[in-house]
Parts: sequence; structure tokens; C-alpha cells
Amino acid sequence: MDQVYNDYILYYEARMKKREYDPFYNHSYLAEKAMYELVASCSSMEELQGQADQFKTLSVQNAVALVKDQERFRQKIYNDCKETIRAKAPAVILDQLDEMKSDADIVNMVNNVLQQNNIEVTVDQLMHIFYSDFIALENIEVYQQAVVPEEWKTKIAQYEKDIFESGKKIWLEKELPEAGQWQQGWILDYALLKEERHRRLIPVNDEELEKKISLHQKYKPA
Repeated sequence: MDQVYNDYILYYEARMKKREYDPFYNHSYLAEKAMYELVASCSSMEELQGQADQFKTLSVQNAVALVKDQERFRQKIYNDCKETIRAKAPAVILDQLDEMKSDADIVNMVNNVLQQNNIEVTVDQLMHIFYSDFIALENIEVYQQAVVPEEWKTKIAQYEKDIFESGKKIWLEKELPEAGQWQQGWILDYALLKEERHRRLIPVNDEELEKKISLHQKYKPA
């Protein structure tokens, strides 16, 4: 056996061993093992070239296995974190993966799924509008609850009115139209705030959250 072909065998052996004891890449290990065994079963490059069809099939299986392991792990992370929108992408990829016939098919499918999911994630993150309004909401609460001399009450009421008017203007002229570009007919669905991926970002208790939601519905009415 010539040295070049021997190095070729060592290369595929190293690829196989890289995944051998990695619990997250069990599909990749088996695919790499099959690839190595095919290469090692030949005695020369010429003999391997005679196995070109089988080698190509194993190469595609190897790519499928790698994506499968990566997406299964990504899916586990998203499910553990209850990131239900982000978890859609690996679920769709895993559902379609075994149907792929070439590396190009895999790349195109994954890119299409991720592109669609990125839009879904962006739409979901529009709920950040609520979080970003906390300072305004807290200022409104201060003005509404402030105990001030009689001569200050008119000015305080005007401050509160200004905040409401500013919020409504931004909402109707900027935020709502921009959100509609991502999803036609989009609404700020306050029920989503109870889902963990959003709830964990809101540093108030449940009672306070309900108060904030009620106030926000007046601040930025549908």
C-alpha cells in the first residue's frame, strides 16, 4: 500500500475516532465508521475509486448524520429552555432530513427552514415592545400616584398626558406599521407574556405584571 493511500486511511480513521465517545454525535460516529471501513477495505486508491457510488452514498449519509446530531442537540437546548418558537426549526429539519439525496439538498433545505424560522422568531420578539416601555409605564404610575401640592396637580396631569400621547404616536406611526411588515395583522398578544421565554425577561411578580399589562393596554391601545 502506498503512503498516500495509507494517509487517506489514517485521515478517515481520525474522523471516526473524533466522534467515538461523544454522546451527542452518535449518528455521526456510525456514519464516519462506515466511511472508514469502506476506505480501509480497499488496498489502493484505484480500488476505492471503483467504489465511487458507495463512497458518494456514504458521504451524503455522513452529512445527514452530522446535521441530525447537531439539530437534535439544538432541539434539546431549546426545549429545555422552553424556547418553543426557536425549537420549530430543528423539528422541521429533523422531519425532512432523511429525505435528502445530496449535500446541496441538505444545505438548501436547512437554509429555507432557518430563513422561515428567523421570521417567526423576529415576530415573536416584537413582544419586546412591552418590556421596553417599562420606564414609561413606571413614570405614568409615579404621576398617577404622586401626592403633590394643589398647584402642581395640573402640571403632573399634563406630564402624564404627554407620556400617553407620545406612546400612542410612536405605536401608531412607527411600531405597529413596522410590525405589520413582518406579519400582516400583527397584534400585541399579552397572553404570550405568560410563556416562559418572555416571562423570565420581566423582573416583576405576577400581580405587578397584570398591573403593567392593564396600563400598557391604555398606553398603546390596539
